[in-house]
Formats: sequence, C-alpha cells, structure tokens
Amino acid sequence: MAFAGFSSADQFAGSAFRRIRLAVAILALLVLSAGGYLLLNSSFQAEKIRETPARAQFFADAIDSALSRLAHLPYVLSLDPGTVAALQTEDVAELNPTFATIAARSGAEFVFLMDTNGRTIASSNYQDANSLVGRYYTFRPYFRSAMQGEQGRFYAVGATTGRPGYFIAEPVRDEAGTILGVIVVKVPFRDLSRAIVDSGDLILVTNAQGVVLAASEPAFLYGLIAPLSQQDRATLEQQQQFGNQVLTPLDWRESDGTQAQVSGAYYLLSRASLTQEDWTLHLLSNVGEIRRQALLFVAIGLTALLSLMIAAALYRASQLRQALAISNADRKRLETEIHDRHIAEEKLESARSELARKNQLAALGQLSASITHELGQPISAMKNYLVAEEIARAAVPGSYAPELTGLVDRMQRIVDQLRLFGRNDPAQTGQFVIQQAINDAVALVRHTAAQAGAQITVALAPDPLRTQGQANRFEQVIVNLLRNAVDAVAGAPTREITLRLTDADDVLIEVADSGTGLGGLDMDDLKEPFFSTKPSGAGMGLGLAISAQIINEMGGTLDARTAATGGAIFCIRLPKVP
Repeated sequence: MAFAGFSSADQFAGSAFRRIRLAVAILALLVLSAGGYLLLNSSFQAEKIRETPARAQFFADAIDSALSRLAHLPYVLSLDPGTVAALQTEDVAELNPTFATIAARSGAEFVFLMDTNGRTIASSNYQDANSLVGRYYTFRPYFRSAMQGEQGRFYAVGATTGRPGYFIAEPVRDEAGTILGVIVVKVPFRDLSRAIVDSGDLILVTNAQGVVLAASEPAFLYGLIAPLSQQDRATLEQQQQFGNQVLTPLDWRESDGTQAQVSGAYYLLSRASLTQEDWTLHLLSNVGEIRRQALLFVAIGLTALLSLMIAAALYRASQLRQALAISNADRKRLETEIHDRHIAEEKLESARSELARKNQLAALGQLSASITHELGQPISAMKNYLVAEEIARAAVPGSYAPELTGLVDRMQRIVDQLRLFGRNDPAQTGQFVIQQAINDAVALVRHTAAQAGAQITVALAPDPLRTQGQANRFEQVIVNLLRNAVDAVAGAPTREITLRLTDADDVLIEVADSGTGLGGLDMDDLKEPFFSTKPSGAGMGLGLAISAQIINEMGGTLDARTAATGGAIFCIRLPKVP
C-alpha cells in the first residue's frame, strides 16, 4: 500500500508539473505574440510615415500633370487665324465642327470661344441639347483673368452640365494686340481623379478654403475639412464654383499634423502641395490596415511556430513509438526464451510434469477459443438439475427455486448472445442476396416483436442486391438491430419499427424505431464493448460492438443517429457486387 501511494503521488506531481509547464508555455507564447504585434505595428507605422511623403508628392505631381496636360491648347487656338476671324466676323459655321474635332482628339470635355461680353459664340458641343453656345460666363474668374491678358485657370462645377472640371482660358488678340475674346478648354474631372482612384489609400485634394475637389472615394467629394469663413462662402457663391452642390463638413480631426481621424477611422496623414494651383493633397493611410497587417504577420509567425512544434512533437512521438516497439519486441523475445527454457526444463522432469504441461496448454487453448464453451456446460447442468427437481416434485415449470431459475436464465441469455455472435466460419464467405437475408432475420424477430406489441414494416428495393460476406453473420446484425428496436419501443405510446433497403451507389439499410432516441449518445459510445443502456441482465453490451465489427469485415459501415421525430435510426452501408 505504501508503494502504491507513493506511485500515485508521483503521478499527481508529474501531472501538475506538466500542467504548469503548459501554462508557462502558453503565457510565454501570448507575451511573445503581443510583443511581436506591438513591434511590427510600430515598425509598419514608422515605415509608412517614412514613405508617405514621397507617395503624397507622387500623386500631387500626377494631378499637376493632369492639370497642365492641355494647358497649351487654348494658347495654340488663340493664335489660330480661324479663331480670330470668327470673333471679328461672328461666322462660326466652320469653327464649331473644328472645336468638336479638337475636343474629341485631345480628350477635352469642352472647347468654346467667348466674346468680350462673356457670351459663348462657338463650342465643341454646339449640336447638344445643353450646348454652351449663347451662354454667358462673365462670373467665372478664368474669363476675367483672360480679359486682363493673362492665362485664366479655375476649378468649378459646370454651370450648364453640372459636371466638375478644370477650365483653362487664354485671351484671343488681333494683330494689333487688342483682346477680341477668350478661348477656353475644360479638362474633365476624370483626368484629375484617375491618378488617385486606384491608389489603395484615402486621398483628398482640397483647395485653399478646405473644400474637397477630388477624392479616391466619391463619398468625400465636396466635403469640408475646415469650416468656411463668411468671406469664403460669399466668394464661392459669387463665382458659382460648385453650382448646386452642397458643401458638407466632414468628421475630420487632426493630431500633431501626422494623424487624422476621419469618420471615426484613424489614419496616418501626409500632405503635398500642387504647383499648378493653391491646392493640397492629403494622403491618409488607414491605421487599421497597418494593424491588420501586423496581426497577419503575427498569425503567420505563430502558425509557423506551431507547425514546427507539432512537427517536433510528431517526430518525438514517432521516436517513442519506435523505441516502444523495439522494447516490446525484446520483451516478447525474452518471454519466448523464458517460455522455451521452462519447456526445456519441464521436458527433463517426469512424465507427470509433461502431462501437467499438456493439460495447462489444453486449458489455455479452450479458454482462448471460446468463453461460451466453458460456461455452456455448467449452465446446462444447472438447468437439468432444476428441471429434474421440478419433475420429481411434480411442480409447475419455473416454480421451484424461481430466484435460482432466473439467475440461470440470465446466464443462459448471456451465453446465447456470446454464442450467437461468436460464430465465424470463413468457409461460408461469398456473395448473397441481401433481401433474402433480411427476410430471414425479420422472420426470427417477428414473434418477439409481436409479444412486445411492436409493428415491423419492411420496405425493400425490388431488384435483388448482392454483397460479399457471410449471410448468417449479416442476419445476426439485422436480428440484433431489430431486437434493440423492439426493446427501445417497449412502453412507448407508438411502437413502430421500419426497415428500409435502398439501392444507391452503395446498399443502404436503415432500421428506424419510434422510441426515445439515443439520448445524446453517438455510435462511438454504442460500439464500446460492454456498454449497454439496458437493465442489468438484459444484455452484455456486446451486440452493437460485434455488429459493427461484422459490418466492418464486410467492407461497410454502421452508424446511428436520433431522428427528427425522436426515434433512433441505425444505418448500414455496404458495397454492392455484380
């Protein structure tokens, strides 16, 4: 007892030590993961802060290029004799088609010509329903700048079309240098936003008043990153720069000029100024994306680490299995040598020792061959003694020593079950018709079902189906399932058992009952040897275990589940043979 207690204490201490070591390893892994995440997040943010100014300037240069792409076109057109002649004679019959061709070839949205009063006399869209011809644009700053002899540039939402664009204007002069009118080219808005739409970051381009003129996400267009002063609001209304567009303040908060919170999201902020206009490009890199990137790297690292740990554990387990196999082989070899030595020593003894050895071997052979053979004879003898005593006393069968009779019957049922499922004759293996085997099994159980008040309904596929195995052992499985179903419906208000045979890719056999179901158990529990939900003496719990083994030997599977209606369904799947 002292040694046993010491061993239990050692096992408990070893188990506690392993749990502590596991907890320490998990804690270390968590600390390592958290530290790695913080380090990577800080590193990625620092890298982002280093690279964003250059990226912001790149996008600003791209927008500058888009603004200046057609800057030469109005100047060239202002020098064209046809443009001058049209202002002098107001004959635009040939100028309108020319402007349309130039706009189509250059990618400009509009090319139009205004006189000194600001009235449009020729336009590339002269044939459209919303033609600019005849409209006045004296309120635009680009017209006033051109009338003063300078190049005029202005971003605005078209007063006629409602589409945003960048207007570039040049004065048209005669040979004496007198300004006769203004030629204007409108660069479409898509040229300004094309460079930033697919950037992957949030990019906003604002003017001096803080109005968003271009954005990688259209929802931010015409938003305000700062409140407008009364003077700026009056100027915008006078110039009609944004037409009927509503300028909505954005949920914009800056921190130290390097971070910004926009609509509840946190970003790293970098700015770049444009050279063509007094505009500012804001490059906002989502902090959440950086955090997710850091988490992704940590997850990849943890996955790699866990994979290495699993591989190491598997390798160690393989080494232990090999060592255990070698140890078992040595042990068996040693046992064999010891056994052979005992046999050799016994051969030197007298014939009595030889006879005793043979008897022992015979007893071991009988015990390993069948338990039922050992128990069947004494049970039969006890039954014969009881029957003989009842005959001698002229008593009613079973009335003499009923407790002993019940115990003998209980032992007999156990032996019958072992004998029933213990038979295995490989010589009988072959093909058989499944319908015939099922019918034979049902015939064996119908009387038992009738006594329990249960109704068995059989639905078989019409065409004969064959499988490989021993028909009698397959019948044993069906009998066992049906008897279990009869026991399951005993005492139930509805006592119905249904057996179905379906022809599919494999042969499918289902035994369903109207009982209470499996009670949360699965097939792994039911196949466990000596596991039974029946009362003591009603069964040994070997039926389903041996049934599953029989079906497995036939190349099939045996599963169980609880039906939606509450009963149990046992399903056998077997391969078909021609």
